[in-house]
Amino acid sequence: MHPSRSGPDLAIVGAARSGTSLLAAHLAAHPQISASAVKEPNYFSRHLDKGPEWYESFFPPRSDDDYRLDASVSYTYPQYPQAIERLVEASPSVFMIYVVRDPIPRAVSHYQFYRHYFEREQAPDFGSALARDSYYTDVSDYRRWLEVLGHAVPAQQLLVVPFGLLTASSHAVAEVVCARLGIAPPAAEIEKEATLHQNNVVTFRSDRVRRVTRSLRHSRLYPVVRRTVGADRLRRIRSAVTSVPETPTLEASLASCTSDQLAELEKLRITADEAVEHWLRDQDQRLSLDWSQHWHSTSGPGGAAAPPA
Repeated sequence: MHPSRSGPDLAIVGAARSGTSLLAAHLAAHPQISASAVKEPNYFSRHLDKGPEWYESFFPPRSDDDYRLDASVSYTYPQYPQAIERLVEASPSVFMIYVVRDPIPRAVSHYQFYRHYFEREQAPDFGSALARDSYYTDVSDYRRWLEVLGHAVPAQQLLVVPFGLLTASSHAVAEVVCARLGIAPPAAEIEKEATLHQNNVVTFRSDRVRRVTRSLRHSRLYPVVRRTVGADRLRRIRSAVTSVPETPTLEASLASCTSDQLAELEKLRITADEAVEHWLRDQDQRLSLDWSQHWHSTSGPGGAAAPPA
């Protein structure tokens, strides 16, 4: 596979709260992969109006053998239905990665991340958030998104990764990605460092730091700061100014749901599970993998939670 000359060559398009930061950090350490200065430029979803020069500013100048990485999970958010189409229009040969996690714990984790870290979510519990709209469950609708992705690119340009495998060995996943790109595998020692980039649910220790951080992230200086300071040092700074909040368990979160909501969650679990299992089995056969054994969903909305991420 040869690099495209416009847009990204490699895109981690979702699903949010499924270990995408871990995988992006692992791949970004490869000498032939040029990651965006900001993990999620969100160009083809939120910022297309800023133009290609703005997008180019997130990457170093092209070389003949580099692969540009864009890890914007918003490309599979329901409010941006044209994002995948725009991405493929800019880069027809783009190799896309879609990470799938048990749909119900993923949705709960997404809610908690927005409530505690970004403070975008005002609903006091998961059930109240679902009553307002279906955003969190829509992102977990893997049957929908696998159909979108499957229609957008040929099967050989899409790799579906089960969350269980990624958290057990991001290196194993990175090796397959590199093989699909036709480049050497990453160094084994990268894995330990990459695990530091898992985005667990945290909250800022003070509102002032939160406001400063938010302003910086939305400023034109942020990519420059990321390049100058470095992602690893920024990660350590974030750890120093945040703390891990007390969040409800999966069971407690689901206890806030009505019986009708629980029924809808169970329907989502079944359809998502079937869609992922079908895709992974076909992918295993095509690529001589055994990844389908790493996919499972809970026995129901009240089942055990997946590991945090």
